[in-house]
Amino acid sequence: MCAYIQHDRWGYAVKDEIFLENETKISHHIKSAEVGLFTMDELLNFHVGQQLPIFFPIRNLSLYPPFFLPPKYQNIIPFIKPAAMFNLFKVPPSSPKGKAFMGTLYSCDSINGETTKICATSLDSMLGFVKKAFGPDVDFKFITTTHPTLTTPVFQNYTVLGPPVEIVSVKKVPCHPFPFFYAVYFCHTDLKYETRAFKLRLVGDGSEDEVEAVVVCHLDSKNLSSDHLVFRMLGVEKGSSYCHVFRQGDIVWIQQQTSGGGVAAV
Repeated sequence: MCAYIQHDRWGYAVKDEIFLENETKISHHIKSAEVGLFTMDELLNFHVGQQLPIFFPIRNLSLYPPFFLPPKYQNIIPFIKPAAMFNLFKVPPSSPKGKAFMGTLYSCDSINGETTKICATSLDSMLGFVKKAFGPDVDFKFITTTHPTLTTPVFQNYTVLGPPVEIVSVKKVPCHPFPFFYAVYFCHTDLKYETRAFKLRLVGDGSEDEVEAVVVCHLDSKNLSSDHLVFRMLGVEKGSSYCHVFRQGDIVWIQQQTSGGGVAAV
């Protein structure tokens, strides 16, 4: 079943507003639940013991390194000088990995200068963007999908261990890793489109892999193109809500209503 899913990242993802449908080829045999895509009603009605067939891909560290480039090297290897980076890391631009990295450069160049989006190439730039989005005197932390026992990407049935638990945060800042030589995160915030976030506990039926999945729901899909995959897979109309599971590595920054400002313990 997994062979039906092809994507430049780990598998399938809605990728919020940066989703590029022409990068993804999904057979019509794939069902929405199998790629972690649900309606709001479906998510809210999940109950203990319910089975969900889902594919949880494992992060490819050769495409999505977990570490930012150390500050002392950022001036030596500037993000805007792709030729130097490809030569330094010995990656041919025409190779599959090189093309993925070039795609990141093009995507980041297209949002350069925007106030609601950023390609964070350092922890400081990411935290600066998040802090500006939340405002002063707001503590924040991040949440992410975790599956500590999952060692092999496998399509299997998962049993729901508990109803979805909503994560309350007036503002949210999702950040998605982009393929590159070192860690690069696309972070965005748009207060015009309301979202809700949930945690969903699951266990694999065959492998007993435990997963605590982060699910983000968009309450309005009017900003998506009319032929977006969401409408075709869920069978909903434009403007309807939709929810999608965040994969390993995707994070959501949420605010905590405490004084002081900064990063709270996760």
